[in-house]
Amino acid sequence: MRLNRKELRKIMYDFNCLSNRLLQADIDDYNGVLAKFLRFIEETEIIHNYIECCGICTQDIEQEYESVCSGDTIFDLGETDEEETRNVYAILKYAVEKNISIHYGVAFVYSNSNKFQDRLNAFNARVTKVLILHIENYLTKLGIDMGVDDKVVYNITSNGQVNIANNNAVINATNNNYSIDLEKIEQVIKTLREEGVKGNLSKEDNETLSNSLEIINDEIKVEKPRKAYLSMALTGLKAIKGTAEFGAALTTLYHFIQPFIM
Repeated sequence: MRLNRKELRKIMYDFNCLSNRLLQADIDDYNGVLAKFLRFIEETEIIHNYIECCGICTQDIEQEYESVCSGDTIFDLGETDEEETRNVYAILKYAVEKNISIHYGVAFVYSNSNKFQDRLNAFNARVTKVLILHIENYLTKLGIDMGVDDKVVYNITSNGQVNIANNNAVINATNNNYSIDLEKIEQVIKTLREEGVKGNLSKEDNETLSNSLEIINDEIKVEKPRKAYLSMALTGLKAIKGTAEFGAALTTLYHFIQPFIM
C-alpha cells in the first residue's frame, strides 16, 4: 500500500484514541467499543495486513472460551509476538461475533475482585493490551523506517518493508547533528508535571501526560532519539487541555524537540 508519514501519524493517533477508549470502557459499553476497535483494525489496511502477516489462529477459540468460563484456565496467548497478536485478535473477534459479556463469564479468572469493572480491567491488562502494544510497536517501527519527510510517499509491503514509491529504494535510518539541552528540557518536563497536577486532569489525560513525558525523558538521553516516539509523545501532550502555564511549557518543550522531529 502507498502511505506517507503524515498519514501514518493520523492512523497512529486514531488507533491510540480508540485503544484508550477501549481500555477505559465501562462494562455496559465495552462490547460496542470493542466492535468499533476491531472494525477500525479491519478497515485500516496497514494494521489489518500486519494481523494477517502474523498468521491464522490455530486454536479452537470456542473451546478456549469454555475452559476459561469454567474457571479451569486463562487464555493461552502463545509464546511469540506473532502468536500473541493473532490469538488475542481471534479471542476479541469471537467475543464480538458471539456477543459475549467479557466481564461476566470470562474475566473473573483474571481478578479476585467481586466488582465486574475490576475483572474487566484485569482482562484488558493481560489480554487486550497485549494486542494493542504489538500494533503500536509495529506502527512506530514503520514510522522510524519512513524517515522524516511528510511529502514522500512510501510503498509498504505486506511484510512491513518500507520503500520509496518512486524508485523502490529501501529507506535507511537518518541522523542529525542537533544537540539537546538536557537541563532545560528536564525543567520543562518538571513544570508540565506540576501544572498537570494543578489542572485536575482526567484519569485518561493524567495517563497520557505521564506516558508522554516518560517517553520524552527517555528519548532525549540516548544518542539517537527516535523521531516517531517523540512525535507521538508530543501529539499526546497537545491533546491535553491544561492550564495556561501548561500550554506555555508545552510550547517551550516543542521548541526544544522540534529539530528532532522535522
